Amino acid sequence: MENKKENINQDIKLYMREKLDISGVVDVMRFDDLCIVLQTVCGELTIDGKNMKISVLDTDRGVVSVDGEIDAMYYSDDTKKEKRSFWRKLFA
Repeated sequence: MENKKENINQDIKLYMREKLDISGVVDVMRFDDLCIVLQTVCGELTIDGKNMKISVLDTDRGVVSVDGEIDAMYYSDDTKKEKRSFWRKLFA
């Protein structure tokens, strides 16, 4: 089943910064009304905003829909985070 999810493409559709549809979602890492973190087939996706709620959550199909005020979306790479943390610790 893991291999099946890895072969799924990811689509992100944002409607007027008020509704967000995402496919290719593997897991919901954490969420509240200000920040949602999703594990996707393309990496960890963080969504920042206000008054956000997950209106559709179907991890079997890999689909999530978010309603609210979407301010930013960005991917993070775990290996880069670890390297930055190492360098910050070294030079701090």
